Amino acid sequence: MQIGGSFLRLLRFSLYWTAVVLVVIELIVDALSLSSINKWSNETGGLFDHGVFNELRGAAGYTMFVTLLTLLLMPAIVCGSGLAQRGITVAAILNRVVVELATVAVLMVLWFVSGVVMANYAGTGGCGGNGLCSRFKAATAFAWLLFFDLLAATAVLVLILLRTRSSGGDIRTTYAYDVGEPTATPAMVAGAPMHADQPYPPSVGGVESYYGNQPKVAMPAPN
Repeated sequence: MQIGGSFLRLLRFSLYWTAVVLVVIELIVDALSLSSINKWSNETGGLFDHGVFNELRGAAGYTMFVTLLTLLLMPAIVCGSGLAQRGITVAAILNRVVVELATVAVLMVLWFVSGVVMANYAGTGGCGGNGLCSRFKAATAFAWLLFFDLLAATAVLVLILLRTRSSGGDIRTTYAYDVGEPTATPAMVAGAPMHADQPYPPSVGGVESYYGNQPKVAMPAPN
């Protein structure tokens, strides 16, 4: 069973807006985590700057970088059609099927790395009321949610790419939001001759015409 182009467009749009909401939440939670790390580091007089706090700061800093990159690219992809109409060519380029698939796939990998790094320091136990621990675990959870959301978006874009190719479109120039239904070329059947001295044509498109296997018959000339 094939998935309709309208459903793919709706799914793509929904996943992207979900990613925008999640990345805004991640921005807030990760900023709070960095603030707590710096606060604890200052309270201890920099004693742990070369230890665990430095590692935590590095993990949260990488996640912040991925967050800002996603926050920069995702609205441009979601609103690409409107931005392109206003002369912003970068948005139009991002919405091409191949470019959009590559961009989303790279973001997905970056969020996977972020989730692994954050989970390595977040641990599996409870926080016991520790604010830094709670914020770090929350940032880790939203990093994984963003990874799975972009993983689903990547799968949808692969389906859009395949549908674009099956409908005869150019995946290098077709926009992801313009995915359509594949069209099948109907088989052509040879018609009858227009003149008496014209022989019946052979079958076209692999479909045998009515006269395809009939012997050639001379037609009388009209009076």
